[in-house]
Amino acid sequence: MTIYKQLLFLLFDPKYRELETIMMDFPEPRVLQTPPYVQLAIDIPLISSVRNLFDQIAEIATSRLLIEIGTPFLKNEGLRSVVPFCREYFPSNYLIADLKTLDVGKLEVNLGSKMGVNACVVSGLAPIATINNFIDECRNSKVDSWVDTLGISFNDFRTKVKSLKSFPDVLVIHRGIDEENSGKKYSWEIIKLYKSLVPSLIAVAGGITLKNLQEPLKNGSDIIIVGRAIYQAKDPTVQLKKFLSAL
Repeated sequence: MTIYKQLLFLLFDPKYRELETIMMDFPEPRVLQTPPYVQLAIDIPLISSVRNLFDQIAEIATSRLLIEIGTPFLKNEGLRSVVPFCREYFPSNYLIADLKTLDVGKLEVNLGSKMGVNACVVSGLAPIATINNFIDECRNSKVDSWVDTLGISFNDFRTKVKSLKSFPDVLVIHRGIDEENSGKKYSWEIIKLYKSLVPSLIAVAGGITLKNLQEPLKNGSDIIIVGRAIYQAKDPTVQLKKFLSAL
């Protein structure tokens, strides 16, 4: 289903009539063509806290900034609330829904695409049938497909890649917050190994700071995913500008 058919569906279905004005302002999904980018991961559960953050950083209008609706935010506030909310502040920025889909790939992509996000994320731990359905539906809906490797080893993912019908638009190399807090380390050179597996853009998440930012970039990362290092900073606006300037 194209984005235009999705819009018509929303406009003429009474259940979604209240979204008419919001949906008309959504931009066309687009492929990320000129990396590198900074992706701000919003892993803050409460919309009131996110509003406080957005009030500070919304002045930074650049296509180099991607906005991720993090899983805690999405789960706590709901997809139908958080997408229009993010669009109020960032009407033209690339918007990612971190669904971390594990089943019903087509259905979850459909939910995200109807709301007008530019990309949806499936977990690399999902069954291969789910990942293939997810990527197919993303293509049909003109939404970028992202696969997150959180919890899956490189060797296991390398095996899984052989069963993919098509490659995702973006592959996320991800060390989770719990893993980071437990002291788990990884070599930035793993980025090169993943790039040898897939032609996808590579995003890297987990423990990235201004001090080590150049390491993932030097090893081929196209997208730097940062959350707490920005929104927990004393001045998130200054901190975000520093990350963008360092690209």
